[in-house]
Amino acid sequence: MVQRKMNMGNEEPEQRKFLMPSEGQHLLQVVDILDSDDQDIIVTKLEVCGGDEEGRTMLHRVSLDTAWKGFFLTRLFLKAVSEPYKGPDVVVDSDNWIGRQFYATVIHNKAKNNKTYANIDEFNFDKAAPACAGNQPPPPAQDTAPAPTEAEQKAWDDDA
Repeated sequence: MVQRKMNMGNEEPEQRKFLMPSEGQHLLQVVDILDSDDQDIIVTKLEVCGGDEEGRTMLHRVSLDTAWKGFFLTRLFLKAVSEPYKGPDVVVDSDNWIGRQFYATVIHNKAKNNKTYANIDEFNFDKAAPACAGNQPPPPAQDTAPAPTEAEQKAWDDDA
C-alpha cells in the first residue's frame, strides 16, 4: 500500500484528449494483453511504431468463438502476428503476441455512444514488418536433454 501526503493544488484538473492513430496504414505492435469480462475475447493494446504518430495506441479485440460470424478476423490477426491460423488443433497463446508487429489499415468508426474509435479495416500481408526479436515466431522446441554418456549408450544398445 502507498500512502503519501502531497500538495495537489486547488485548480480543477483538466481532461487530456486521447489521440488515436489516424486513418490510414500504420505499422502496429502488440504491447499489452488486457483483461476481458468475456472468456472468448482477448483484448490487445496496439501501438503505432514510427512516424509522427509513434506511441499512439488503440485496442483490438480478438474473438475465440469459432461460431461468431466475424471469426475470420481472428484468423487474419493470428496470421498478421505470425501465429498458427489454420488447422484443427491450433493452440492460441496470447503471450506469444507481445512485441509482434504488422501493417494494417486503420479506420475510424462512430459508436452508438457517439464516441469515435480506431479499428483495423484490413491487414497488409504484402508489406513485411521489420525483422526484430519480438516479431519472429518462436523457434521450434529443442530437445535440451544432455547427450547420453558412452556407458548409457552401450547399456541401451545392449538392451535392444
